[in-house]
Amino acid sequence: TAVGERSMLAVFQEVAKQICDRPMGKLATFDLMFEGIRAALKSNVYKSIRTAEQNLDNQLALRILRTLFLVKYINEFKSTLRNVCVLMLDEFNQDLPQLSKDIGEALELLEQQNYIQRDGEQYVYLTDQEQDIEQEIKNTEVEFRDLADDLEKFIFDYVIKSRKIRNAENNYDYEYSHKLDGRLQSKEYELTINVITPFHENADNEAALAMQSMGFDELLVIMPADSRLMSDLLMYKRTEKYIRQNVTIAKQEAIKRILEFKASSNRTRESQLKESIKMLLGQAKLYVSGTKFEVGGEDALSRIIKGFQTLIERTYPNLKMLRGISYSENDLGNVLNNSQEGLFGNDVTALDESEQEVLAFIQSNNRTGIRTTLKLVIDRFRKKPYGWYEAATLFQVAKLSVRGKLDTKIDSNILEGDTLEKALRSASGYGNVILEPQIDFTTSQVRNLKEFYQDFFDASPTMSEAKALGKETGEAFQELLNLLTPIASQVSQYPFLQALVPAIALISEVKGKSYAWYLTELSKKQDDLLDLKEQVIAPIRVFMNGNQREIYEQAQKFVQVQEPNFAYIAGTDVEQIQAILADRQCFKGNRMQQVKVLSDHASAAVAEKVKEEIAIAKISVTELQTRLCGMSEFTGLSVEQQAQIVQPFSDFLTAIANKKLIAVIRDDLRRFEEEKYGGLMKRVSELAVRDQGLGVSEGVGSGELGVAKTSSVGKTTGVYRVTVTDHPPVEYVAKRSIQVKFDQAWLENEADVDRYLAGMREAFMAEIQQNKRISI
Repeated sequence: TAVGERSMLAVFQEVAKQICDRPMGKLATFDLMFEGIRAALKSNVYKSIRTAEQNLDNQLALRILRTLFLVKYINEFKSTLRNVCVLMLDEFNQDLPQLSKDIGEALELLEQQNYIQRDGEQYVYLTDQEQDIEQEIKNTEVEFRDLADDLEKFIFDYVIKSRKIRNAENNYDYEYSHKLDGRLQSKEYELTINVITPFHENADNEAALAMQSMGFDELLVIMPADSRLMSDLLMYKRTEKYIRQNVTIAKQEAIKRILEFKASSNRTRESQLKESIKMLLGQAKLYVSGTKFEVGGEDALSRIIKGFQTLIERTYPNLKMLRGISYSENDLGNVLNNSQEGLFGNDVTALDESEQEVLAFIQSNNRTGIRTTLKLVIDRFRKKPYGWYEAATLFQVAKLSVRGKLDTKIDSNILEGDTLEKALRSASGYGNVILEPQIDFTTSQVRNLKEFYQDFFDASPTMSEAKALGKETGEAFQELLNLLTPIASQVSQYPFLQALVPAIALISEVKGKSYAWYLTELSKKQDDLLDLKEQVIAPIRVFMNGNQREIYEQAQKFVQVQEPNFAYIAGTDVEQIQAILADRQCFKGNRMQQVKVLSDHASAAVAEKVKEEIAIAKISVTELQTRLCGMSEFTGLSVEQQAQIVQPFSDFLTAIANKKLIAVIRDDLRRFEEEKYGGLMKRVSELAVRDQGLGVSEGVGSGELGVAKTSSVGKTTGVYRVTVTDHPPVEYVAKRSIQVKFDQAWLENEADVDRYLAGMREAFMAEIQQNKRISI
C-alpha cells in the first residue's frame, strides 16, 4: 500500500548511492531495495519494521526482516533459509556456511519475537494483524491427549499404515496393539508396538526405557530427540484449534484471508510433520524384551517390519512347528478331499509335530471329561507359546480328521466332506463343533466294504484305512449320482431312461452318509444296489456312452423329419422302427442294430420317392412354360418382357429341387398351376393389349379426350388429343378349379363318360362366356 509511485530506476539509484563507497566486487543485498521505497509507503504498512528498528540490536535480523517484507507477496519466490542467504550475499568469496548459520539464528530470533512466521521450510513476514493472530495462536492451549492422538495417527496411519503386519515366514498378518510413550492407543493384542517419542519423560534415557520393556511382548521403538518436531506439532495443533474456533466468527475479510492462509500453511506443516516423523522413525532404536538389535537402512517401515519379525519369533517359539507353511482356508477342500493313503496310520509318531500338539490337547481334554470345541482349540493355539493363526489350526484339525484320528461332530452327527469343510469355514459356529478321538472298526467290516466297492464301482478303492475308505465310498456314490442325474434328465428325448428312476432313488438314499455308516449299515442294501447295477445302470451307461446312442438319435431324427413322407411309401420298416424306439427296454441287447438296418432301408425308399416327385413337378412346369411361350401374345412381347414372364418358371425349378417333403412338392406344383401360371398368362395378355396401340387423333373440341377403335394423330385448333384402343381385360382360370356338376362318385360306363363330358363342356363354356380363358 503506497502513497505514490516510484520509478524502479530511482530505487536502483538509491541502492547505488548506498554501496558507492564500498570496495570493488561488493554486491547489493536485496534489503537495500527497501530504502528506495520506504518514502512511498504508508507508515502503518511497515510498522513492524519500525518497531523492530527500535527494539532489535541485531542488524542482520533487521536486514532480513526488510527483505522478507519485500518478497511477502511474491508467490513465485520461496523464502527458505537457502534462498534468503542468496538475497543476503554481499560478496562472491563470502563464507557460506557461516552466513547460513548467522541468518538461521537471526530468523529464529525474528520468529521468537513474532515478527515472522515459519511456514514449513519458508519464513514469512507478518503484518500487524498477522502478528496479533500469530500471538493468539501461540497463546492457544491444547490438551496433551490431542497431541498424542495426532502423533499416534501420523506414526501408525501414515508411516506404518497397516493395522496388521505380515510374518515373512508364514505370510500371515498379525494384529498388534498401538502404544505411544507406553500408553495404549488401540485395542489390546498379545503383540505390541510401543513408540517412544521426544515427548516422553525418559526420551533421553535409553537404558531406562529398555529395562521397562523387559517382560512385555512388544517392539520398543525409541525416536531420537527433536525439539523442532515438538514445537512444530504443538504449533500445528494450536493453529488447527484456533482456526476451528474463529473461522466461523471472523467478520473482517482481511481476518478471513489470514485464517485461510494459516489453514493452508498448517496443511503444509502437517505434511512436513509426517515426513519428519517418518525420518525420525528411520533413525529410531529398536528393542525386543529389553534387547537391542540392529536393523540396517533408514526406511522407517522396513525397519519396523523387520523388528516385528523378531518380536513374533521370540513371543511364539512354537510357531516353528508349522514349518513355515502358509495355510489358507481356501485350501481346506484340497486337504479334505484329496488325501493320500500314506497319511493314514494308527501311529501317532507318524503325525507332524503340529498335528501331535493338537491331538494331544484333544485327547487330554477327553480323558478329563472336558468337551473340546473347535473354538477352544483355535483359542488355545492362537496364544503363547504357539501364535498359530486360525487357518493353520483349522488345517491341523482337517488333517487329523482325514487321517482318521478325529471325529468332528455337530449335534452328534459326524461331519464329512462338504459339511466338514463348511463347518471349518463358518467361524460363527466354531463353538458348536465338537472334536473327539476316533473309534476303531473291525477288519471284517473294512474287508466287506472293499469287496462291495470293487463289485459295484468296477474299481479298487484307493484307501484302505477305515475312515478314509468310508469317505471314499460316499464320494463314489455321489460321483455316480452326479453322473446318472444328467443322463436321467434327458428322459424326454430318451423315454427308456425312466428305468433309472429307482436306481437314482436308492443311490440318493445311501450317498452323503457318515463314513461309519458305510462300514456298519451299507451291507443291508448291497444286494439291491448290485441288482440295479447289473440290470439298469451298467447297460444304460454303455448305451449312452457308445454308438448305440448315436443310432437311436439318428433313427429318432429320421422318424421326426420324414414322418410326413411315410404315407407315400410302402413297407413295414417304419412301423418296426417306431415300435423299437418306443420300447422301454430298447437299451438292452441288439435292438439298435435292428433299428440301423431298418432305418437304412426306409431312408432309401423315401429318398427315391422324393426324387420321383421332384421329376414329375419339373416335367409339369416345363410343359406349362412351353405352352405359354407358344402363345402369339407371348411372341409379340419384347425380349425384356419375355424374360420377366419366363423367370418364375426358372425360380420354381430351382426351388423344387431342394424340397424334401412329398406333400410340399405336390402342393407347390398345384399352387403354381392354379395360381402362378394363371397370373403369368394374364400378365402376358395385359402386356399384349397395352402394346397394341397408343396414339393421337384429332378431336372436335379443345381439351376433350376421345376414344376410338384405332389410333391416329391429327391437329385441330392447335390442340392434340390422345385416343386409346378399348380392350377389356382377360381373366385366366385353372382347369382344376372349375367345378363340374355330376351326380355320381365315379364313371362306370360309356354313358357316364358322355354325361360327365357334357357337364364339363357346360362348365367350361360358362367360364368362356364370361370372357375368361381356361389354362390347361
